[in-house]
Amino acid sequence: MKPSERFAKKVWRKPPKKDSKGHKVPIKSGLGKCAICKEQITSTKKRLMKNNTSPTKSHTKTNRPYGGYICTKCMRKQIIETNRELQTEA
Repeated sequence: MKPSERFAKKVWRKPPKKDSKGHKVPIKSGLGKCAICKEQITSTKKRLMKNNTSPTKSHTKTNRPYGGYICTKCMRKQIIETNRELQTEA
């Protein structure tokens, strides 16, 4: 048994006419990290489970290419590099 499984958070549920059983709950990650520079993305909001509802995808991630995956600094660098490459080819 892995230590991550041993120390995982458990939620006990009791189905009708049966004994209670422990279900492992996955660890929820907080704010996202950039795939390139590994810095915390400030634009993404934490998914909060409140009253069994979660925020919509449009509220959680920014509405731009690679939103919630790459930070704005890395995105700007990527756009500038690709535009320069295209200009030198032409």
